[in-house]
Amino acid sequence: MENNESRWTPLQKISFRFFFLFLGLTTIISWELIAGISHAALFKYPLDEDKFNKPLAAPFYWLDKHFYHTGFNPAIHQNVTGDSHFEIVFFLTVFSIAVIVTIAWTLFDKRRVNYDKLSYWFRVYLRNILAIAMLAYSIIKLVPIQMPYPSIFDLAKPYGEQGRFNVFWNFMGISPGYERFAGFCELIAALLLFFRRTAVTGSLLTITVLSNVIALNWFYNVPVKISPTQLSLYALFLMAPYLKNIAEFVYMKPVIWTAQKRFTFKTAWKKYLVRIIMIGLPLMFFATAFVGLNKNYIEQENNSRKQKIYDVTTFIATDTLPPLATDTLRWKRVMLFVNVDPDLMIIYNMNDQQKWYKFGIDSSKKIFTLFDNPDDKTGQVLNYNYSSKTNLQFKGKWYGKDIEVSMKEFPVDSMNLKKEKPTLISE
Repeated sequence: MENNESRWTPLQKISFRFFFLFLGLTTIISWELIAGISHAALFKYPLDEDKFNKPLAAPFYWLDKHFYHTGFNPAIHQNVTGDSHFEIVFFLTVFSIAVIVTIAWTLFDKRRVNYDKLSYWFRVYLRNILAIAMLAYSIIKLVPIQMPYPSIFDLAKPYGEQGRFNVFWNFMGISPGYERFAGFCELIAALLLFFRRTAVTGSLLTITVLSNVIALNWFYNVPVKISPTQLSLYALFLMAPYLKNIAEFVYMKPVIWTAQKRFTFKTAWKKYLVRIIMIGLPLMFFATAFVGLNKNYIEQENNSRKQKIYDVTTFIATDTLPPLATDTLRWKRVMLFVNVDPDLMIIYNMNDQQKWYKFGIDSSKKIFTLFDNPDDKTGQVLNYNYSSKTNLQFKGKWYGKDIEVSMKEFPVDSMNLKKEKPTLISE
């Protein structure tokens, strides 16, 4: 291996020790992201983060109770990342470990001249973990599954009742083309990061892309603000040796790009093994995840077409009830979500208040059973009948009262949002 001695300043050595520990330990979050997307691609459902992180709950709770005081409590908070108490405690713990170990490392390693070799391989690792994380985020946008098309519940919800997060998520979801474009930008950044000669360009593009993501997440209150900030720190760390060169380039000064010290294996099989690990395996992950998530996306699209909105035309409880806004018994609208886990029905009363029910269907007996309790053992049983393709009728007891309900399907495809297509001329 090449090995030209260089002498680092004390500040450089201390800074490297801290960032080596802090950034290195925080990559655990990135690995969890990759594991979650792989799990979703292979098994349809995301990784159960709460269960996966449960072993850390007790020590984190103790640390928070005695040192951090953020209010983390496993009894009421999930052990998940994404702007959560758990994630805050995780980063505080990693920061504390990095500070303590850096101090000890500095005291016991005073004679070290440089960390050239460790720095090189750490940058290789960090560059590749950043590339894989960007790949992961790109996949769920190229297959527009991260921000899906709004459900009928979102489409029917008044704009003023939606939070910033819902507005932004639906804004992205209604345009799969734009979502794919965002994913394509992340994909290009990831591919550039994989190769040493294009790593600086990849880091610059990564920061550009993530700056937009961070701004959107902050200003639209998306609960994933820490993760893109963390990845941006990786890109900045990778760019740090080249910042002077980049500044000279921006101000159109003569630039002499100084090559960073490089370490390579002399044995051929070791070189090929490193290439397979750093490039082959990530690309295999991309291909496998893309195929699996695309299959899930197609299934979700098919299921979304089965979502139904019904407007209640007649509601009889002993007598035919008029559609009065003060009536809390009468139904106004019903939404059905089938082939989801679980199947759901939302019933709106005349005040537009919603009540959510899980339901089961016995098609042989023509029975709907609606469950509004956790045990799913007892529920409201209603006979159903389709008088026509678009007309659904219910009959039975509803919380002790005999009811008959006639409903007419509202065609979701008639909404302007569904029909509108991009056009060149808008006159």
